[in-house]
Amino acid sequence: MSLLTQQLRFWELLYHLVNKEGMRVVHLSKSDREAWLEDDRKEPYQIIRICRKDLDWSRELRSDIKETEQKAKQVRKKLGLRQANVISLIVSTYPPVDSWEELTDRPLPLTAGGKQQMRTILLTEDTLQTVMFPLATEWKLKEMPDFLPPGMIEEEDEMVRMLRRQVKKAEDKRIEDERSLFLYGKPVFTFLLLAAILGMFALVEREGSSTDIRTLIKFGAKFNPLIHDGEWWRFFSAMFLHIGFLHLFMNSLALFYLGGAVERIFGTGRFIIIYAVAGLSGSVASFAFNEQVSAGASGAIFGCFGALLYFGLKHKRLFFRTMGMNVIVILIINLSLGFLVPMIDNGAHIGGLVGGFFASAIVNLPRSSFNTGRRLAALGITVIGISALMVYGYTKPSDGSGSLAYVQIGQEYFQEEEYDEARRYLTLAVEGGVRMKEVYFLLGNTYAMEDQLDEAEPYFKKAIELDQDFAPAHYNLALVYYQTGKIEVAKDSVERAVSLDPDNSQFRELQEEIERRNPS
Repeated sequence: MSLLTQQLRFWELLYHLVNKEGMRVVHLSKSDREAWLEDDRKEPYQIIRICRKDLDWSRELRSDIKETEQKAKQVRKKLGLRQANVISLIVSTYPPVDSWEELTDRPLPLTAGGKQQMRTILLTEDTLQTVMFPLATEWKLKEMPDFLPPGMIEEEDEMVRMLRRQVKKAEDKRIEDERSLFLYGKPVFTFLLLAAILGMFALVEREGSSTDIRTLIKFGAKFNPLIHDGEWWRFFSAMFLHIGFLHLFMNSLALFYLGGAVERIFGTGRFIIIYAVAGLSGSVASFAFNEQVSAGASGAIFGCFGALLYFGLKHKRLFFRTMGMNVIVILIINLSLGFLVPMIDNGAHIGGLVGGFFASAIVNLPRSSFNTGRRLAALGITVIGISALMVYGYTKPSDGSGSLAYVQIGQEYFQEEEYDEARRYLTLAVEGGVRMKEVYFLLGNTYAMEDQLDEAEPYFKKAIELDQDFAPAHYNLALVYYQTGKIEVAKDSVERAVSLDPDNSQFRELQEEIERRNPS
C-alpha cells in the first residue's frame, strides 16, 4: 500500500461510514489524517476513530494507543457519551516490523460489548477484507465498504479529492439539516404573548394593584368558587395575569427564551396549540389540587418544557448535544422549588408540563412522518386527562381553603370601612366552608360598627364557641351586652376577657366602668 493508496483507503472508509451509513463527523484534523465519528444510528452509541499513519515499530503503535485513550476521554465528555465504547481503526501501509499483535484487538463481533472499552484495530492493504467484514457485521452496516483495487485507478489523487468533497458536503448538509430543526419558524406569537402579558399587567396596576386579591379576581384570576359558579373562562384568563413585578419578570424571561425556542422548532401554528393546551392543563390541574387564588403563565411555560422534552424524545442525540442537560437541570430545579415553597402552584406546573408534552405529540414536529395512531392516542390521553381533572375539581369536597380569599377581601373592605361589602365576602367565606373564629369575630364587628348590636351578638358567641380563650371576642360581646343594657352578662364577659389578657388596658377600663354602674 503506497502512501497515496493509504490516503485513498482512509477516505473510502470515511465516505462509506458518513455518506452511506449516516454516521456523524465529530472531528476531522486539518491534516486530514485523523477523523472521529459518532455512530448515533441507534443505541448503544459508539465512537469510531479512523487514523492513517505509518507504523514502523510497535512503540509507535503503543504511543498512538496512549494518545488516543486521552483523546477518547475528551470526545466522550464532549458528546455526553461517558460510557461509550471507542474503536480506533488505524490505516497503515504496513504493520510494524517487530511484534505488535498483543497491542491490538481482533476484529470479531464477539469481542464487542461492555462499556467504556477502547479497542485498537490495524488495517493494511492485505487485511482489508478480513478486518472489515467482521466490523461491518458488528456495526450492522447496510453493506461492506467499497475498496477499489489500486490497479483500476489511474488517478488516485483525483479520487481522494472527490471523496473528500463528498464527505465534507454530506457533513455540511447534516449540520444544516440539524440547524434547520431549530429554525423552522419565527417567534411571532411569543412576542405577541409578551406584549399581551405586559399590557395586562399595566392595566391591572392602573386599576388597582397586581398584588391585590380583589383586583386579580376582577380581572380573571383562577378562583375556584367563581369557576364553580360558571366562570370557566378563568382557566384561560389567569394565564395573562401576574402577581407582582417579580412574578411578571421571571415568567416573561422564561417565556422569551423557552417560548421562543419552542416556536422556532414547532412553528407558530403548532406553538399556539401547545401553549393553549398546556395553559389549560395547568389551570385545570390547579383547579383540581389547589383551592387558592392563582394566576400566571407558569403552566403554559412549563408546557414549553414539555414540548422541548418531546423534541428530545424524537431527536435524542441532537437534544443532548445542544440544550438537553440545561433544560432538564432547570426543569428539576423549578419542580423541586415547587415542592419546597408552599406558595408555588406546583399542580399548575406539572399539569402544564404534561399537557405541553402531549400537545406536542398531537401536533408533531414539522417535517416529521404523520403517525395517525400515535397522534390520536396523544389526543385521547390529553382529552381524558383534562376531563378527569375537571370532573375531580367540580365534584371533590371543598376544604374551605379556596374561600379564604373571601376572608382576605372582607378584611380589606373592613379596613376601608366598607362594612356592607366586608360582610358580603365574609358571609361567602362562611358559606364556602371556612370555620375560623376570626371570620365570625370580623362579621360581628361589621354589624357592631353600624350599631346593629343584636345582629353582632351571635357572631361573637360563635367565635367564642370555636375558641373559649379568644379574649377579643369576650370583650366585644361584653361591649354589646353593656350597650344593650345587659349589665350582669356584660360583667361576666369582661371578667373572662380580663382573666385571659390581664395586661390589656381596654379590657380593664371596660371592667371598671361596668363595676361603677353596677357595683357588687
